[in-house]
Amino acid sequence: MIGTYASAILISAAAVVLGRGICVLSGCEGSSWLSPTVGFAALMVLCDVAISLPGRAWTAVAATVLGCAAAVWIAARRGAAWPSAGDAAPVALVVLGFVSVPFLANARVGVLGVSLLNDTHWHLILAEGLRRPAIKTIAYGTGYPLGPHAVAATLAQGIGSDVDKTLTGVLMATPVLTGLAALGMLTDVSRPRRWLVAVLAAVPYLAAAWYIQSAFKEPILSLLLLGLVLALQAGRREAFARPAAVLVPAAVLTAGVLYDYSYPGLLWPIGIVGCWLALELVLGGAWRRAWSIARGLQASAPAFALGGLVLVVLVAPEISRIHAFWVSNGGTAAGTVGGITTSALADLAGPLRAVEGLNIWLSGDFRFVPGDALTAGVFVGLALLVLVYAIASSLKRRDLVWPGAMLAFALIYVYLKHTQSPYVAAKALMIPAPLLMLGSGAALMRRLERPDWRSGATFAVAGIAVLFFFLSFYSSYLVLRNAFVDPDNHINELRSLRPLLHGRPTLALFYDDYVQWELLGVPVSSPLLASPISAPVQAAKPWSFGQPLDFDSVDAATLNQFAYVITTRTSAQSIPPPNFHLVGSSRSYEVWKRVGPTPPHRVLAESGAPGAVLDCRTPGDRQISRERGYAVVRPEPRYFNLSPLVPGGSEQVALTLPAGEWDMSIPFTSDQALTVRGAGLDTWLPPNLDRTGEIWPVGRIRTTGSPITLTLTMSHPGLLSSSSQFFTPQPMVAVSVAPARTVPLHAACGRYVDWYVVT
Repeated sequence: MIGTYASAILISAAAVVLGRGICVLSGCEGSSWLSPTVGFAALMVLCDVAISLPGRAWTAVAATVLGCAAAVWIAARRGAAWPSAGDAAPVALVVLGFVSVPFLANARVGVLGVSLLNDTHWHLILAEGLRRPAIKTIAYGTGYPLGPHAVAATLAQGIGSDVDKTLTGVLMATPVLTGLAALGMLTDVSRPRRWLVAVLAAVPYLAAAWYIQSAFKEPILSLLLLGLVLALQAGRREAFARPAAVLVPAAVLTAGVLYDYSYPGLLWPIGIVGCWLALELVLGGAWRRAWSIARGLQASAPAFALGGLVLVVLVAPEISRIHAFWVSNGGTAAGTVGGITTSALADLAGPLRAVEGLNIWLSGDFRFVPGDALTAGVFVGLALLVLVYAIASSLKRRDLVWPGAMLAFALIYVYLKHTQSPYVAAKALMIPAPLLMLGSGAALMRRLERPDWRSGATFAVAGIAVLFFFLSFYSSYLVLRNAFVDPDNHINELRSLRPLLHGRPTLALFYDDYVQWELLGVPVSSPLLASPISAPVQAAKPWSFGQPLDFDSVDAATLNQFAYVITTRTSAQSIPPPNFHLVGSSRSYEVWKRVGPTPPHRVLAESGAPGAVLDCRTPGDRQISRERGYAVVRPEPRYFNLSPLVPGGSEQVALTLPAGEWDMSIPFTSDQALTVRGAGLDTWLPPNLDRTGEIWPVGRIRTTGSPITLTLTMSHPGLLSSSSQFFTPQPMVAVSVAPARTVPLHAACGRYVDWYVVT
């Protein structure tokens, strides 16, 4: 927790300081709210370049400290004012509190979006790889932009934290900086109205939806585009009398776009500038002033040259990576990773509806329509009405930059919707969210700045504003409250086992997208992940989603490629081959060491179970029983259905088992911990958001053959827990502790066979 919040605060502070220094150098006067955006772009460039130099992350730490110190010195030397703490502090604190809702709802701080969008595990490996290049095992995408990763790696090195905490800090800092920058468009709105709008713009609905997925590139791009709009607005207000004050920050922001999103990100700044110039030409009367504009451009040639030089210098270290990304991406205009097809959905249930981009959407899951579609339609109409009013108001005020940005966003979204996948189009729907909400909220607040309460129109606008702001905040709150936050129990267990693996090739026989991060430094493979060593599921025991993995999931040749195998610690799995010896365990996992070659063995059609009955009444099984060889037979597991639980809910399960000792296990996912009591058990099971199907140990019970009752209770994290939190089980498994036996194949008919050998 400390590392997460410390990194968020330090990133925000560093961005403001660096940005202020750059803005002062470029000639910006006054306390510029442009600083947070420019500073974050500069921070990405600085960390990314420095971390590739000798000394790696320590060099990046030193460069960041020196850069911030230089920025403070420059501002002090020129007597430049800093952004108002009276505005910055309340906005930053409220936004930081708002983005903490997921942690409050889950009663823990951790990686966001686990089980919703598990791409984060690659980003963690990439970020850690910037600190320690030797640990990188698999490329996420050739030429992938690593600016945000470099910031996370630098902060991790500087404060002695892990990159999973500092990458979450990057996520949290982005809306904080967005809220601070939003104040730059609200200088004509009084307190606390501008605070309210700034907070709203920091975490609008779709931005919140991306935040809870740990999707950081698009919110960062939104922040940088907000800075571009602010720079153009500031320059336009003073008729571009100081062009360097616009062009230099714009160059830094453009470089930031490339370090965050690579070349596809240029689509948005080019679109914004192009649409703004088109509006200036058509609505602003620029065509009447063509001669004076031409003379102004000629006089601004040195500023353009300076801006171009800054852009070239900042982007030069990234050119080879941008080119590699272009090649690996096939030159696509707006994709993010090569291989994204036009039908790709990723974690979406279907294409997002365009009206979600208006950011009033009363659904805790952005992928689905709210339960009351009629009410949702009315609220969407309200948001659309406010947007139309805001555009009309801006045009009336002759502020053409923000409407130009809205036009660009709309055109880009339409283009991507018809040429790219729904997954990429959804990104184009999210990226405008902060600017859209900022302009809409600002228009309402300006209308109420000097209200005439004798006018019915004022009351109408006030009523619309109250409803608009409430619904906007509530929409974002629903998403934040429904977030998934990764528990650290399995992470800590796996890391405790890492020394046993001695950096040798290891096979993880469980489905955990983060296992390569959790066992960082170990060449770990899994049948269900892209891995350093191919470990396909064997055809004799095909895998389908929701089924567990065990030793029988892979063949002997695959097992012989690995020095170690890790499984979950349950008896409800296949028995290891005899050449695997148990060398360590934790509460949930076991580590097996391979000693010598794995003898070839075969399995029946187990369908995700640890074994199957050899049914000699069927021709196939009867033929097996006639072979020369032996089978490992064991008592057949018993299964008992369980019901889902909500936080604080409990259930009693009646079991009848033959007399003897039984190991109990449950395949489940749960946002909160589970307790199992009864029959001598008093077991606490940690929260689990790994992929469904893996079986986790509960404990051992002894029965006399009489019915027993177990009580399962899901814990309650607190007042903010949402209805999306569930204990979601598959049937509980009971496995007799009676030892397995080896029998001739002809004696295995009707027995439960784990695996067999034909000699």
